[in-house]
Amino acid sequence: MSDMALRSLIAHAVVDPQLCTKLLDGEREHVLSQFELSDMERLALRGIQASSLQAFAAQLEDWMQSQPYMGFRLEPSV
Repeated sequence: MSDMALRSLIAHAVVDPQLCTKLLDGEREHVLSQFELSDMERLALRGIQASSLQAFAAQLEDWMQSQPYMGFRLEPSV
């Protein structure tokens, strides 16, 4: 699993309103093709049902936290 690719996807959606709209409104597959994602990541991203980027990112974060640790992971500072 590539945390960096998933976080990059969210970061791009934050700064690119068109990409964000595509991610949320039916053109998700096109957006996902622009990132190096595993089949498992693509499947998880396809299954997210969200009407806002915040909700999308929260569901993605929940999914990421449920996965076994597979490398570099950015943890929020406390």
